[in-house]
Amino acid sequence: MKLVIAATPKVAIPTIEELQKHHQVTIVTQPDRPAGRGKLMRPSEVAQKFPLALKPENESDLQAILQGSDLLITIGYGRILRDTTLQIPRFGGINLHFSLLPKWRGAAPVQRAIEAGDEKSGVTVFQMDAGMDTGPIWQQIDYVIPHGANSNDLFEGLSILGVEAVKRTLLDIENGAKPRPQQGLATIAKKVEKVECVIDWNRSAVEIWQKIRAFGANPGVSSTIRGSRIKIVEVKPLTSSTLDLPAGSLTEDGLVSTGDGALQLIKVLPAGKNEMTAKDWLNGLKLKPGELFE
Repeated sequence: MKLVIAATPKVAIPTIEELQKHHQVTIVTQPDRPAGRGKLMRPSEVAQKFPLALKPENESDLQAILQGSDLLITIGYGRILRDTTLQIPRFGGINLHFSLLPKWRGAAPVQRAIEAGDEKSGVTVFQMDAGMDTGPIWQQIDYVIPHGANSNDLFEGLSILGVEAVKRTLLDIENGAKPRPQQGLATIAKKVEKVECVIDWNRSAVEIWQKIRAFGANPGVSSTIRGSRIKIVEVKPLTSSTLDLPAGSLTEDGLVSTGDGALQLIKVLPAGKNEMTAKDWLNGLKLKPGELFE
């Protein structure tokens, strides 16, 4: 088949590489965007891997690319497409989504699954329609979330699983099969906002641990000490530890009190510095008695 794959993040790369082996593939991605402290123009992760990827500036440009194609496949492309666009390929458009729809429809299904403490996730390939992740399902494959996994871990596992789900879907389409309607309770995986990513140490240790695992990689989870913001990259939950100290109190050995227990700091990212172990950071901090995260 003549495939147009519209994708932006790294998680799409395994599927693109596999489909290139068996099909005529045109790769489409988002235009370069300013990123980092210097706001320099940076290509998407897909464009970095596939430098010849096309970068349409608008949907009209994408429509031109889709002319004469058999199928559009989107994987984290980052645009909601009109029906008129989806009708151009012979078989329309399908999307590889990283949850078991209808659970976690929306922008951040992996992060929201980790934040919620879900034990199971998976991938869904569905036929795209005018709604937000509402189309009928071609394929679903379950995935047990490893204990302690963060969003990057889950993305990596699901990216491999997605290859098989898309391959099965292409066979279904070629064989004239039909997708099935979504069934069950729909939940929304809203976009992660930075305001959510400031730690409230009065929350439970488990809630804070899940938040750090969910959002630690992007956009980052932070707290403030001595008036300076610091990103908390990794912590370890302590099953039977409590500190008789106010929430947010920090000890010399890297324990932080929470609303119901304590967490062990493992890695941090101080403002203006590189990521480091909590031990190295504390050695330089020269902690004073009674200090706490704000």
